[in-house]
Amino acid sequence: MLNRRTFIKGSAMTMVVLSTPHIALGDAPKVPTIYTGGPILTMNAKNEMVEALAVEGGKILAAGRLVDVKAAAGEKAKIVDLQGKTLLPGFIDGHSHFVKGGQEALTTVPLGSPPIGKITSIADMQEALRARAAVTPEGQRIDGSRYNDMELKERRHPTREELDAVSTKHPIVIKHISGHVGVANSLAFEMAGVTAQTKPKEGVLRVKDGKLTGVMEGRAQNELNVIPVKKPDIAKCMAYDSNEYAANGVTTANNGGSPTVDDYLIAGSNNDELKIRVVIWPAGMNKELIASYGDKRSGALLDAKGKVILGAAKLFADGSPQGYTALFSKPYYKQLTGKPADYRGFSYFPSPEVRFGRVKELHDAGWQIATHTNGDQAIQDMIDAYGAAMKANKREDSRHILNHCQFNRPDQVPVIAELGLIPSYFVTHTFFWGDTHRHYVAGPEMAAHISPCAAALKEGIQFALHNDTPVTPISPLMDVFSAVTRLTSTGFVLGEDQRISVMDALRGVTINAARMYFLEDKIGSLEPGKLADMVILEKNPLDVAPETIKDIKVVETIVEGETVYKA
Repeated sequence: MLNRRTFIKGSAMTMVVLSTPHIALGDAPKVPTIYTGGPILTMNAKNEMVEALAVEGGKILAAGRLVDVKAAAGEKAKIVDLQGKTLLPGFIDGHSHFVKGGQEALTTVPLGSPPIGKITSIADMQEALRARAAVTPEGQRIDGSRYNDMELKERRHPTREELDAVSTKHPIVIKHISGHVGVANSLAFEMAGVTAQTKPKEGVLRVKDGKLTGVMEGRAQNELNVIPVKKPDIAKCMAYDSNEYAANGVTTANNGGSPTVDDYLIAGSNNDELKIRVVIWPAGMNKELIASYGDKRSGALLDAKGKVILGAAKLFADGSPQGYTALFSKPYYKQLTGKPADYRGFSYFPSPEVRFGRVKELHDAGWQIATHTNGDQAIQDMIDAYGAAMKANKREDSRHILNHCQFNRPDQVPVIAELGLIPSYFVTHTFFWGDTHRHYVAGPEMAAHISPCAAALKEGIQFALHNDTPVTPISPLMDVFSAVTRLTSTGFVLGEDQRISVMDALRGVTINAARMYFLEDKIGSLEPGKLADMVILEKNPLDVAPETIKDIKVVETIVEGETVYKA
């Protein structure tokens, strides 16, 4: 929790006596610092562990035997005794929505269910929303975030009428934990001019007996965007997320597919408010936005200090499996009430022609592409679109991304390897929704193959891992735990044959993620010449019981030689 953490701002004292102002690229103190006295996992190509590591000028000077590192660093080098703690490359977030977590935490009513929150029923949800309504001026919009219908006592979404029971004086809009479903009260629909006869541009408005149920699927939620929202203080949101990510060992985050965030992130970097790096995935369907980057492509720095980095153009192929908006090749295992027996979700692309056409345009323009894919059909759609674009234009090393890549069928994995695509697996789904997928969404066989890390490794695929924060809390160690154990929240092992080693899982949150971002020459492993982005852990993930990996304490997070978080 925030009140148990210390976020190091401006000039910061590291654990080594070193006190400095903000360090810009190439402008860090020149006095070398040597780390030794604990395991140092380099995450290099050989997964070597070394005795010592030296940092100078914000970069790694040397790594290896202590005697050799001392010789390279010189007699004046300062020594940091790790006292048995473990040093690794800073964790690299394979995908999330940086800043949005802060925005939700500071401006919305939290409606999460265990193990994330405390809401267990619709009555609990109503009580939380009423408390916010009591201190909110009439007519002002109230937003709730991250409710989980599958974990509520009623096992369903709330209705429009149930939100009306909270307030008829405030427009109320709540968002499902997946982000791909929402519910609103009558006043919200009225203010947006939405009725049961409205045909949304995208997505589905659920209607029963000629009336809106309140539930909006997919981008039908955008129909309510006309209702004014109290603008959050972006600087505070950025500071909140900088703290949260750094406290969990993340030195490079991701802003995946939100509207352009360049300006305030760059301003935050310039003002030393942004403490970690952020890779931006601009919205790929926004042609004007994409054109605004000119010749810049993945890996390009967008600010003077190297904190804001351009990544892939982001597209969406489908929605969420637990939200029943992901696109499958076969019907859902157990259908929702009111859905036809053959319902299998829907594509976010209006037509195959648009999907193939936009992928080809971006590929031909030299863009890396990252596409949100959850259901097996959405994954197949993008394999086909990427493959067609790559066949027509044989660009070298495009590294197109299948983001989430959840229900990745066995027959698809070799094709992904052949095309050189990079899955960024949302592997913590095994814990948070594994039981839901097994019993309701996809059935036991298909659920056991979500985020198939072992199958991917067998094909030589260098995948990344992620939490999709704020969908789930930012925690790369939770990714490692899930990839290694495949445990659900009830303790069931979901897909035992897809378990992988701790070292392979750690690569998914370090060097593999760096490669996905075209940053493997700068970060992701502790090798001479790379930036000194590092994390110190209380325990070595290689030496603890696998089920406890997620509980390992982050002691310190270091970006370019500067401490940005210290426990």
